[in-house]
Amino acid sequence: MRILFVTNQIPYPPDNGVRIVSHHAMRLMREASHELALAVLTEEVEDNEKRFAKAAAFCMDGMAWWMPLPKRRRLDLLFSSLISNHPFFIEHYRSAPFRQKLLSLVERFGPDAIHFDLITMAQYRDVAPGGVRTVASINDSHSLSLVNFLKEGNFSRIESLYRRLEYRQTRRYEAKTYPQFDVTHVMSGADEEHLRSLNPAIRTAVVPNGVDNSLLGIAGRTMGKTDVIFVAQLTGHNVSSLQQFVELGWPVVRRQCPDVKLHIVGRIGPEVQRLRARTEHTGSVVFRGYVDRLADAYCECGISVAPVNKNSGIVNKVIESMAAGLVTVGFKKTFAGIPHAIEGQHFLSAEDYPDMGQAIVDIILDEPRRRAIQIKSRRLAAEHYLWSGRAAAYENMYGSPGRNIN
Repeated sequence: MRILFVTNQIPYPPDNGVRIVSHHAMRLMREASHELALAVLTEEVEDNEKRFAKAAAFCMDGMAWWMPLPKRRRLDLLFSSLISNHPFFIEHYRSAPFRQKLLSLVERFGPDAIHFDLITMAQYRDVAPGGVRTVASINDSHSLSLVNFLKEGNFSRIESLYRRLEYRQTRRYEAKTYPQFDVTHVMSGADEEHLRSLNPAIRTAVVPNGVDNSLLGIAGRTMGKTDVIFVAQLTGHNVSSLQQFVELGWPVVRRQCPDVKLHIVGRIGPEVQRLRARTEHTGSVVFRGYVDRLADAYCECGISVAPVNKNSGIVNKVIESMAAGLVTVGFKKTFAGIPHAIEGQHFLSAEDYPDMGQAIVDIILDEPRRRAIQIKSRRLAAEHYLWSGRAAAYENMYGSPGRNIN
């Protein structure tokens, strides 16, 4: 089978929620002896050639390329978004040169299936010839994510108004666009239910992300440890959620367990600098920056905090920390994408940020319960969330005969 991947980030390294899916899908399909091609339209600027060489190694010779996203004035994009009634981020990734080059690749490669990564790449669905199977691998529903974030109420008044407009545009876009695909790949049942409520004609496949075997091997080193870790891309909602936990939840931990430290792992950009300046001098919050091997960061801690309050998609760092043998603490919604997990056995949930801090304190002080959850959560990850168990599900998504969709 020949599979073409169309992405908006170079799928290497698999260190964020965008790259993880495309990287592992390509890796698993290459290991299953399928032939691959790759087209990337990206605004990334860091080590692009070096990273692309790693991703292109999965592909047939001459069947992989990337191009930078052409720069357009923000006012032009806003105007185009209003005229087309498409979300801003869709217009942002609309590129005629990319479309033409992609059409040429489709003609030369002759794919049996095309994987369009995220909602931004779904607009290129019409490059697929009749009979070629099309997959919109969207990670999670963007409109459902906006529902979650609007409920949190963390936006300013002006941004809230803009996000409500974006929500209405995205609902319409998802309801109209995804039925054109043979299958829409999502991470959770919540996303599947939401999309079908938008349009029953949307055909879905729920295939959540997996975890690396390497994380399972460090569980013996995390047992008994009480330091807390937060791992994420330090931008956007991740930063606002982290800030609220640090301001409202972490003081609860500090008062009762003053020797425990919070390790924050992720590339330190401008959005998190102010929080770092306010907290790092206390000695209880350690900004580790970007790490190449997550196992090296996790093995120093026994508890993981995931303070993003959403039920869309799957929180990758939750299943990773479970695999590493940590007790994971978050909101109830945080674990919605992990149906096999049972509250109190595989994770702990909280009602708000202070309650999250108290849940961490309680599990620090109760070593037998902490060890029991660590053991059970690692076992759950090993049984249900290894990447090696995803190959058949991906092949099923890509492998059925395509249909003409007008």
